[in-house]
Amino acid sequence: MRTASRMGTMQSAEELYRFASRYLPGGVCASARSNPALGHPFFVSRGEGPYVYDLDGRPYVDMCTSHGASLLGHNHPAIRAAVSRALELGIICAYETEHHSALAQRLCELVPCAEMARFAGSGTETVMHGLRLARAATGRERIIKFEGHFHGYSDHLYYSSAPPLAQAGPADSPRPYPQSAGMPRALADLITIVPFNDPDALAAAFARHGHEVATLILEPINYDSGCILPRPGFIELCRALCDQYGVLLFFDEVLTAFRVGLAGAQGCFGVTPDLAVLGKAFGGGMPISALVGRRPIMAHLRPEGASEHSGTYLAHLTTVLAARAALHEYAQGGFYERLAELGQRFYDGFGEIIRRSGVSCRLQYAGPRFGLYFGVDEPVWNYRQAAGQREEMLLVFITGCIRRGVYFHVSAHHGFSAAHTRADLDRALEAIEGGMADVRDQFMVGR
Repeated sequence: MRTASRMGTMQSAEELYRFASRYLPGGVCASARSNPALGHPFFVSRGEGPYVYDLDGRPYVDMCTSHGASLLGHNHPAIRAAVSRALELGIICAYETEHHSALAQRLCELVPCAEMARFAGSGTETVMHGLRLARAATGRERIIKFEGHFHGYSDHLYYSSAPPLAQAGPADSPRPYPQSAGMPRALADLITIVPFNDPDALAAAFARHGHEVATLILEPINYDSGCILPRPGFIELCRALCDQYGVLLFFDEVLTAFRVGLAGAQGCFGVTPDLAVLGKAFGGGMPISALVGRRPIMAHLRPEGASEHSGTYLAHLTTVLAARAALHEYAQGGFYERLAELGQRFYDGFGEIIRRSGVSCRLQYAGPRFGLYFGVDEPVWNYRQAAGQREEMLLVFITGCIRRGVYFHVSAHHGFSAAHTRADLDRALEAIEGGMADVRDQFMVGR
């Protein structure tokens, strides 16, 4: 029996959550959309620029920005026009157009390692295809990845991105921890976990397994543990060890691509990988990612080679045109300089609020994205340090900010967009000061 949709009659987020939970496990379409600070997802009615609006139309300064995908803000006119143009062309999928090769050419102009490109939807599937390609190109199977680094949800790589410390193994030689039920145990035998920013541990892993390793994959900036930068020389060591052992260096730039510059993190650090995945900001909020790399490696993809990469909806024209529009916007003069200016003013203000509050909290940032570590005062260089933060303090902070009209998700990283103005970030700082006061009052008074 058919039932009428109730979407137009929802009175509150709690009511919508109860309704959604009848049809969606957990009331969400993706597990990470649940926000423990609220006890349910943050339901929005629309987004515009730096704002998202709740079911009652109340605006919130968005400090989640679609987990980094909305670097241009919400409903950017150039992205909207690109999608409209794609719709006019016939909602094309499973066909090639001139726009596909033009987008690939543009990536090869911008990204140091990009000599060829292929497209997909999510970062998860693109990393999955990239891993298969690395194995095909090298004839090897083992992977080295860093603890605390996240490379999507495929069974081959969803290990030790956020392991419970009691089950993570020794600090200098972590054991692979499966992050989900249902992952085949046998796959753990093909992965080696190494602490980030530990040259000795990395060299030891290569000494033990180097000649059986297909790829070393990493987030060049570990945003998925907040914001952990590589120590000076560490990325260069990764490159040198890969060269020594014939291993492919694979940058997961889902979060860093076009956020820290047009050339991504590889441009910032001056180290060129063999393969890279680009995502999030790449599509201007539309679902597209890219696998780019050196021509001899990419030539292993079918139909030239024997490594499969295909799918009906890969490189849907709506997303391809959106990505072309996004890259055009990023290339405009002063784009990154303005982000840097906004960021420095915002981070200076944020740091001063932390100091005045007396709350133990470490702020780390790179470009327009940052991490917060409550209960931590020293610089964070690896996952074990990040895992020492006090999540209960973070929840109080985020709840306080949301109550004051600024939206944070509980994910490890937060950020602003090019649509944010000084006034928007000043409003965010006012809410942040209130959120810090809530933390101080609940956890610090009398200590």
